[in-house]
Amino acid sequence: MNRTQEYKPVNWVNGMKINKNHFIAQHYATVFQQALSNTVFLNDHNYGLLPMSTAIEPPRIWVSVDNMQHVNVRIMSCTAVTRGGYVIRLSADSADSTNQLSAKIPGLSVPFKDLQGKSEAFYVILSLDPYNPVPYGAANPEEQPIRLPFTDPAYTVSLLPVADTSLNTLGEFQLPVGKVLVQDQSVSLEEDYLPPCTAVNSHESLVQHHAETEQFFGRMELNALQILQKILQKNQQNDLIDPVRKLSEEVLFYVSRIYGTYRHDVLYGPPVNLVASVSGLARTIKNAIDIYTGSAKEEMINYFTEWCNVNQGELEDEITSITNYRYDHLNIRQGIDKNVKFCALILQLFTNLAGLDYIGKKKETGIFVKEKLVVPEEEVQARKRGFFLAD
Repeated sequence: MNRTQEYKPVNWVNGMKINKNHFIAQHYATVFQQALSNTVFLNDHNYGLLPMSTAIEPPRIWVSVDNMQHVNVRIMSCTAVTRGGYVIRLSADSADSTNQLSAKIPGLSVPFKDLQGKSEAFYVILSLDPYNPVPYGAANPEEQPIRLPFTDPAYTVSLLPVADTSLNTLGEFQLPVGKVLVQDQSVSLEEDYLPPCTAVNSHESLVQHHAETEQFFGRMELNALQILQKILQKNQQNDLIDPVRKLSEEVLFYVSRIYGTYRHDVLYGPPVNLVASVSGLARTIKNAIDIYTGSAKEEMINYFTEWCNVNQGELEDEITSITNYRYDHLNIRQGIDKNVKFCALILQLFTNLAGLDYIGKKKETGIFVKEKLVVPEEEVQARKRGFFLAD
C-alpha cells in the first residue's frame, strides 16, 4: 500500500522561534508514525471494526435511505482501524448539524422513471482525514479567546460502486460501513451487511456464527464416530462401506485436529479463519470423495444426495463452491452464507447416516447389505457353553 505523504518530526532547536504550526506538524508526525506502526500488524484480512471488548459501546452504525435520493449515515458508536492503520473512534452521534455524514447517490440525478431496469450496488465508505482536524467540544467561557477545546479527524462519506471497489481501490483512510442497493425504481439498504472486521469478536453476527459452527463441528465429530462404530461392529458387505468409512475417518481426523484451535483461537482471530475452517472441511470431504472414480463414485454421490434430500449434482456443486471460494474482506457476509449452507447440508447427511442401522440402506428399497456381527472370541465360547441360558 503506497502512502501519498510522509510527515516528519520537527527538529527542535534551542532559541528557535516557535508557533502553533510547529506543534501541529509534530502532532501530524506522531499520528503518521502511530498509523505506520499499526500497519505492521495489519493485512488485507484483519482491518476494520475492532473487538467489542475494546470499544466503549458495541459498534452501532445506522445507514438509512430517504426519499430525496440521499444516503444518511448515523454513527452512534464505532471503534475501527483502517487498512492504513488510522483509528476511527466515535463514541457519540456524529451526524449533527455541523457534520452531516451524508452522500448523494452516484448516477441517481435523474427521475426514478428513467431508472427502469437499472441495477447497481454501492458501498457506503466512511473516510477520515486526521491531517485536517475539526474542532469540537464545549468552549470554556473563562478562556480568551473563546475556542472549542478539542479536535477530531474530519469524517466524510462517499458511495463507491461495488463492481469498481476492491481492496486495492480503497485508500488508507477509507472503511466500508454499509451497502445500498439500487434496483429498478427503488433504493434499499442491505440490512445484514457485515463491515470489515479485525476479529470474529468484533461483530455480534460473527460471534453467533462462531458458536453455531462450533456446535456443528461437535455434532459432526459425534456423527462420524457413530458411523465408524457401526461399521466396525458389523461386518457389512456392499460397495458403499469403504467410501463411507473413508469419508467418516477423514472427517473425524479433520475435526479432531482443528477443534481445539477453533474453540480457543478463531474467536479472537480475523474472520477469514472462520471461513477457512469450514472450507478446509469441504476440501477434506471433496478429496475423500474424489479418491473414487467411475461407477463407484457415482453410486456414492447418488446415495449421499438421497439422504441429503437434494438433487443429483447439488451436493457436489455445494462442496466445490465452498472449497474454491476466495475470501472477500469487503463482503464477509458472502463467506458466512456459504458456510451456513454447506454446514446445514453436510450435517443433514451425516446425521442421517449416523441414524442408519446399516450403511447402504435406501429410503424406498429397504436394506440390501449382508452383515455379520463381530463378537469377541471369548464371548462366542461362553455362548457355546451356556447357550441354553438364553438372554
